[in-house]
Amino acid sequence: MIAEGFLGTRANIIIDVVMTVSGFLPALMMFTFYLAAKGKYQLHKNMQLALLLIVTILVVALEVDVRSGDLQAAGALSAYHDTMILRVLFIIHLVFATSTFVGWIWLVIKSSKIYPKKFGTFNHKKWGKILFVDIVLTVITGWMMYLMVFAY
Repeated sequence: MIAEGFLGTRANIIIDVVMTVSGFLPALMMFTFYLAAKGKYQLHKNMQLALLLIVTILVVALEVDVRSGDLQAAGALSAYHDTMILRVLFIIHLVFATSTFVGWIWLVIKSSKIYPKKFGTFNHKKWGKILFVDIVLTVITGWMMYLMVFAY
């Protein structure tokens, strides 16, 4: 049995850690954008790589946690358990989460092949902004699901 969470819901500690980190992710991403705007490109790159690694580890932990079955009982207590709105929200979240992960990896690989040279015709900043919106939508839909499954 995994330890109880710390956010006051039915979620366990793994879910609460994932949700807490995801809550800070947009602000951390914006900080890396600030670093790039100030010309601190290597620090921007290192922080982006660290954030991607942390998020990857947390997603793997989340998937293992979900598949272990311990969350089924907590989710079954939700007023939204087995409802159409939760299923639709899950699909929407999955689309954002998948496109975020694939897009982030693509942007890191593509950018790493070019950096430290100038990006030329590749609009790194534009793709970073698109990815940021995707991350924010992933976080919002993730928090909506968290509340629906573990708080209500």
